[in-house]
Amino acid sequence: MSHDLPSFQQNNILAIFFMVLTGACMVAVMVTIRYTDESLPSIQVAFIRYLFGLVIIFPFAISELKVRNLKIPIVQHGIRGTLHGFGVVLWFYSISQIPLSEVTAISYLTPIFTTIGAIILFNERLTKQRSLAILTAIIGAILILKPGIEVISSGKSAQLLSTLLFAASYLITKILTKTEGIFLIVLMLNFFATITLLPFALMNWITPSMYDLGLLLAIAILATFGHYFVTTAVALAPLSVTQPVIFLQLIWSTLIGLLIFGEPIDFLIIIGGGFIVFAITQIAYSEKKMQSK
Repeated sequence: MSHDLPSFQQNNILAIFFMVLTGACMVAVMVTIRYTDESLPSIQVAFIRYLFGLVIIFPFAISELKVRNLKIPIVQHGIRGTLHGFGVVLWFYSISQIPLSEVTAISYLTPIFTTIGAIILFNERLTKQRSLAILTAIIGAILILKPGIEVISSGKSAQLLSTLLFAASYLITKILTKTEGIFLIVLMLNFFATITLLPFALMNWITPSMYDLGLLLAIAILATFGHYFVTTAVALAPLSVTQPVIFLQLIWSTLIGLLIFGEPIDFLIIIGGGFIVFAITQIAYSEKKMQSK
């Protein structure tokens, strides 16, 4: 990278690079989940993924645990971990039921729901730009879900509900980041999600093969790296720079779905996803303007 570039431009380029890596990790997670779907129930896959994630993140969170001296807001962490855990189960289920492009496009609604929740719960301003962005996202969702044209399947319904649960999780995270470190937040998420999913996983437990355990470990590692990359990108540059890059994830998931799983390309999903990504970018730009005032 040239040292002639201003530091903010270098940070923007690095942030875009990390967002590209984030998208690659998440698409790889979806593909890997597909390969575990035939042998293990979705809820068991989610449980083992979080159990592995707990082991992976624990060494990094030890120092933050010592600083907090175990004075941790357990209730908030518990609610967040429970909501997020069930959101992941629904996400895993939707991956097994609908094309990867649909899973990806619907997932873009999470920041839209997060914005609406912040307006309701935190009394954040409903600006004209935000209103237009939400309306744009609704149009995108209609193009993806096609209500009245197609029956909204269980897979689509599961993914839509998962985005709502993830949005609730992120709103709680916004509160937690005021007092908690990033590694501690991720540790508590993995801990409570694991505890929440354990009894449900045991109900229909199937002993995983070494091959399945290898895939599940890969899912945990890829997801953990994905969280790290996106956190790094957000720290380096404004959301208005990083958010448009997530559209690449939709392109990749569409191509992989076609080439590996033989899923047909639905251009309405791509267009609808584009509408939602545009809306996310507008919201990010609006928030940047409000913060600069």
